Amino acid sequence: MNEKAYLNSVYRVIEHIIGKELLDTSKRLIANYIEGSREMSLAGKARGAITRYLQADIPTLDELRKKTKASLNKLDHLVLKMEYEADLLQKNMYL
Repeated sequence: MNEKAYLNSVYRVIEHIIGKELLDTSKRLIANYIEGSREMSLAGKARGAITRYLQADIPTLDELRKKTKASLNKLDHLVLKMEYEADLLQKNMYL
């Protein structure tokens, strides 16, 4: 299981949006949001933590699927990476 890659992908989404690196205390708070989430999926937990921390939503997978590959921006790529890491970790948890 690579929980570190999962958490780092969540932090990178937030850091991109706020335009600066997160402090360790902020990272711990976000990790606590994830741990305390009632969402079943890790991707859902990550999205909930981001929304709770930023008070803003990030693009959904459905929204990203509708875009052409050429029109994806940096945030879109970071969100896709976060979704991938969440899915990978989730699958490894149940092996």
